[in-house]
Amino acid sequence: MIVEDHPVLAFDIQDLVTEAGAQSIGPALDLDTGMDLARNEKIDAALLDIDIAGEFVWPVAEELRRNNVPMIFISAQCETREFPIHFRDHRCIDKPVIRSQVIESLAGTFGG
Repeated sequence: MIVEDHPVLAFDIQDLVTEAGAQSIGPALDLDTGMDLARNEKIDAALLDIDIAGEFVWPVAEELRRNNVPMIFISAQCETREFPIHFRDHRCIDKPVIRSQVIESLAGTFGG
């Protein structure tokens, strides 16, 4: 699942996921859509921007956490690490995104 509010980046990440041989859900360009997907879709892993149109993605991340969905954050805010404590150990990929980092992170999530 992809949650990213910048359409160009969202669809670029979607293309990358597809090129890596996975099927993407989304992208969700806003929190409501992200929450709807998190609640109603079978999700194996999630790529989440932290700041979605000025709001934090934490409610979506909480829903995914309740369902034991592995998450990778993609954000310009990785360095601040002012995350809720239970998300601080999750991988965070700095923007601008380097394609190889996303592929390696996804592969690591699935033990590949």
